[in-house]
Amino acid sequence: MKHTSYIDKMIAELDKAKTPAEYIIMGKKYFYEWIIEQARTGDITLDKKKQNYKFAHNGVKIILCESDILEVVPNPKYILN
Repeated sequence: MKHTSYIDKMIAELDKAKTPAEYIIMGKKYFYEWIIEQARTGDITLDKKKQNYKFAHNGVKIILCESDILEVVPNPKYILN
């Protein structure tokens, strides 16, 4: 399964539970594969001169980490209610 469709599935599950997604936590391995998918479909272009990027998927911010994880995290205020 492609990473993009897997992320979309996780976001849809949170939307079904009426808890909006806040962040996507993604390990480097998954991030590299996701960015390749985005580049192949033409959804993203990278500028060699730009040094800092902020990535998002369908409006949900991506947090990059060292561990091997791929998870969509809901907004904590909806969990506490």
